[in-house]
Amino acid sequence: MTTVDEEIAGAIDGGKSFILDAGAGAGKTYSLVEALRHLLRERGSQLRSRGQQIACITFTNVAKDEISERIGHDPLVRVSTIHDFLWDAIAGHQRALRRILPIYNLMMKPARQKSADELAAALPAVAVTYSDRGSNLLKGRLHHDDVLNVARLMFTEHPILSRLTAAKFPFLFVDEYQDTSRAVIETILGTLLPKSEGLLVVGLFGDKLQNIYHGGEHPGVGEIPVELAAPLQTIVKTDNRRCSRAVINVLNRIRTDIEQVPAADNAEGSAIYIQPGLNGQDGLDRANQFLAESRRWPAERKELYLTHRLIGRKAGYADLLQLYNDRQGFHKEAFTRGDDEAIAFFMEQIEPLAAAWTAGRSGQILSLLKRRGYALTTNDDKRKTRLALDHLVEARNTASIGSVLSYVHQTGLLALPEEIILRLAGGTIEVDAEDPKLVEREELSRAFYAGLFALPYAQVVAYAAFFADHTPYATKHGVKGAEFDNVLVILDDEGANWNIYSFSKYLNGEDAKKNEKRWNKTRNIFYVCCSRPRVNLAVIDLAARSVAKDARVRELFGVDNAFFL
Repeated sequence: MTTVDEEIAGAIDGGKSFILDAGAGAGKTYSLVEALRHLLRERGSQLRSRGQQIACITFTNVAKDEISERIGHDPLVRVSTIHDFLWDAIAGHQRALRRILPIYNLMMKPARQKSADELAAALPAVAVTYSDRGSNLLKGRLHHDDVLNVARLMFTEHPILSRLTAAKFPFLFVDEYQDTSRAVIETILGTLLPKSEGLLVVGLFGDKLQNIYHGGEHPGVGEIPVELAAPLQTIVKTDNRRCSRAVINVLNRIRTDIEQVPAADNAEGSAIYIQPGLNGQDGLDRANQFLAESRRWPAERKELYLTHRLIGRKAGYADLLQLYNDRQGFHKEAFTRGDDEAIAFFMEQIEPLAAAWTAGRSGQILSLLKRRGYALTTNDDKRKTRLALDHLVEARNTASIGSVLSYVHQTGLLALPEEIILRLAGGTIEVDAEDPKLVEREELSRAFYAGLFALPYAQVVAYAAFFADHTPYATKHGVKGAEFDNVLVILDDEGANWNIYSFSKYLNGEDAKKNEKRWNKTRNIFYVCCSRPRVNLAVIDLAARSVAKDARVRELFGVDNAFFL
């Protein structure tokens, strides 16, 4: 146990809520697991006798599984995603939920709102549920984003919920707090903690500079607002157990709030900046030639791009990517994160089912099918299912996306989201004809689904392989938490073709004066990228040079490590 872990244990023992801020490679998950183990040792018997548990909420299912594994799946720790934790807290209060839904309905965008009269007539006869099939308030069905907002309303309107939750979970840890939405952080720190009457200890684990998810309805909170952080004990972890010493030096120049120190057998490594003098693929080719001939870089490396533009072409899903680009709005970033409704259905249901069938994992197949209500009662059911799965696996490589979805729907193997069912049938969503924005959005959605259904499903397979890290490429968003020996970071402002980030204006200091919000976003994602390598880092900048930018990269990397070809 490190000094920091002892400090965390002291806060827990003293009943003091806290926030752990730790830079990249510091071992945040290690400290979280050590805190859980400390509680299990010191309070396990007491918790068990009182029928209580420790709650640990995470940003992803992958993180949930990792934490559960590291504590031996101890039943005293309830590890869950944020959505599942909040839903469990409110699901049993059906009468209160039915009273909250009309209030929530008025908070929704006009295109999603239901008639107040229809809702009043429908709700008394339904159970409010949390479903991955999409939102439908008239049927009492809530989707992912709905759960966050409805939970916030429930905790605000019903203070007893905070006391009940704290009585069940006297300790609540939040993993990767910076990626947790502000709505959730405000629910936990602004409502649940103060209204728990001293029964609750909250621990936040994360790093404000590693907040890089900005799109969608619930972007990550980043830095905890001052008024919410005031009651928390701040604990800082300066270790870096991952990166080489050369990379740590660069990281300490990117950020000024935490100065990291090597904390393990860190390699010496290297960290260089390359300006090839050309853009696009020509620039990449020149930079890679320089790395091979002048720096003797190893062939095995991870290439990080800001956008999918170059990856899509190389990995085989360029048309799928273009469809999401054309749809506009937040859909492109949802695609990047893998939580767009259609993409999530492919990657969380169809692809795991096909992979399990191909690998002969019968237990997983049964679990996936039965979770969606698929019946397997007779020998004939089993025979038909075997044939259906054989056809599905083959169709993924030969048929269109629309054909695969129609087949899954017709066979009942999986339950499709309602909007996909509607679009497969050629249906549209009714919107206010007087609102040009809503009309345009519906036209874009209709065109998107028509294009999507016509694409080869093989492009979904290619994207799923990329997302599951079966290719040498990755977007910068997709690698947070990962580490590799050798990393290329490609800065391509022109190729990105958006205004969320600007590496040139970040590096030349322009955005620090004119667009602080974008400067912070760009710094965060640059920091995340540069903190991935265990040994060697090379940043390849495909944008034009400037005097100010040249000076800054020499400060970051050192005069001898900045190369202008």
